[in-house]
Amino acid sequence: MALVAFALSVVGTLVPPAALGGVVCGHLARRQIRRKHESGDSWALAGLILGYLLILLSLAGLLLFGGFVATMFGIMVFV
Repeated sequence: MALVAFALSVVGTLVPPAALGGVVCGHLARRQIRRKHESGDSWALAGLILGYLLILLSLAGLLLFGGFVATMFGIMVFV
């Protein structure tokens, strides 16, 4: 599960919704690793960090794009 979390987070660089799956799988993997004393916590943590970072960058990009569009329409109204 930890490798799936990391893989989904990496795929999230091309397909942003996959980063959300990486975050969910990362949390599930860390809980399973703690409960069963397994290895792979670093993979799950890397998937979580990358997934959250990609989600944050995606949201920032959407806000910037929305701001640019709103500005352009605002400028076009006054022209």
